[in-house]
Amino acid sequence: MTVMEDTSFIVRQKEHLLKLRNDLLNAIKYKSTEDLHIPSDEIVEDGDQAQTYINQNVTFGLRERELSRLREIESALLRIENGSYGFCEETDEPIEKKRLEKVPWARLSIAAAEEKEREQYNLRKPKTI
Repeated sequence: MTVMEDTSFIVRQKEHLLKLRNDLLNAIKYKSTEDLHIPSDEIVEDGDQAQTYINQNVTFGLRERELSRLREIESALLRIENGSYGFCEETDEPIEKKRLEKVPWARLSIAAAEEKEREQYNLRKPKTI
């Protein structure tokens, strides 16, 4: 039985994804934009300014990760609606149910994800002469 044929599993996954989406939206909504503002009158020393910029960059990074996760969750919900949820985007093979339980927005099977990681590692690995 494929994941899409297991109706109760799909219902649970959809509910879980909707909860994750709502939690993430609430977290994003309630974060103040003040943490991104650098009040120039409060910066006294170069060290203070450097720390402020570091904090701002960390905040930007966290927000980007949250937005990326939100896009993944939205994509998973769309795949549920169009019937492609639970199938690997690389191989069209079913994604393992345990993987979907742990990572409900997964697009790749474990084997395909490992292969993609190997390819990315090989691209980053320095070439030896």
